Amino acid sequence: MKKVAIFGSTGSIGCTTLEVVRMMASEFTVCGLAAGYRYQGFGEQIREFSPLCAALPVNDESLEREFSQTRFFSGSDALEKVVEESNPDVVVMAIPGLTGLSATLRALSEGKIVVMATKEIIISAWPLLLPWRAQILPADSEHNAIFQILARERTSAERITITASGGALYNYTGNMDSVTIEQVLDHPVWKMGKKITVDSATLMNKGIEMIEAAYLFDLSSEKIDILLHPQALVHGMVFFSDGFMHGVFSLPDMKYSLAYCLSWPLRAASCDGLLPLDFQRSRSLTFSPVDTERFPSPHIARQALEKGMSFPTVLNAANEVAVTLFLENKITFSHIPVLIEKALERHIPGHITSVEDVMEADAKARESVRFLLGG
Repeated sequence: MKKVAIFGSTGSIGCTTLEVVRMMASEFTVCGLAAGYRYQGFGEQIREFSPLCAALPVNDESLEREFSQTRFFSGSDALEKVVEESNPDVVVMAIPGLTGLSATLRALSEGKIVVMATKEIIISAWPLLLPWRAQILPADSEHNAIFQILARERTSAERITITASGGALYNYTGNMDSVTIEQVLDHPVWKMGKKITVDSATLMNKGIEMIEAAYLFDLSSEKIDILLHPQALVHGMVFFSDGFMHGVFSLPDMKYSLAYCLSWPLRAASCDGLLPLDFQRSRSLTFSPVDTERFPSPHIARQALEKGMSFPTVLNAANEVAVTLFLENKITFSHIPVLIEKALERHIPGHITSVEDVMEADAKARESVRFLLGG
């Protein structure tokens, strides 16, 4: 049985990963769990899966007393200790932000497979991850689709396409300044956290995914396209020099890509509950280009990728702050990409050679956005 450690187990991706483990209980055992400050339900997860190790940002003596068979860690190095003590075969990194960066590097350096669901780590710290690229499996459906194709091909891609559902504003024709938080968070397909749902509406999630794809698959920006596909059934396509195109289809459910990653390099023999698409039922598939005037974020992200160095790190941090400001009703929806672009314009780039470089660029970008807002 594969031993799995899940970091961010009480979040959306973490809970979905545990659903997959339940479906395939004969193949996986949970050896480590970690949650953030909002860890409601963490005790129930420990009771069900009996992990060897668990991590929280701060001590919780009541949990430690109740689950004496589990070794608890807290503090800044808690995740790394879980990697060391539980010795997983696979680490699922699903903690938002850069909290899990050091633990990711630790797991990779010890030869673990890391199923990466945290975009921020890839975008902000890719030069540090690069030596272990072969051990990183993408959990996002779009990159997972591209990975499934390229990992089993002997020919490199001519170009790739990642798809976008379009988010809550796909058909919105009104003034972007008047968009409400409630409108933005009403995603028609995916049920996700607030931050990623806003990213889906601005299409910054696709800009960030374009950067991820360039890093993960060693592609230049001009070889990566983004197409709006509101049905969210085709997750990614790869085009080859002989004119053929391969695509990956599934229902819009993260369990598919997570099950693929956990089972890698084999496919799961069976996974009850994950059904194939039934094309005998009426299904229409539509694709259209992104309107970059109404949704400038993918273009801004492409520029950050092409500039390189610490620009992607700044893009990620500036976007996080701008989205938070929108959710706090301090800026309008259309102001999000404006702040990000201005932060990039102010940025003095540097090379990313250490965790400290990442944190410094990240902090300066956040400070820059707040300064711009004040100005």
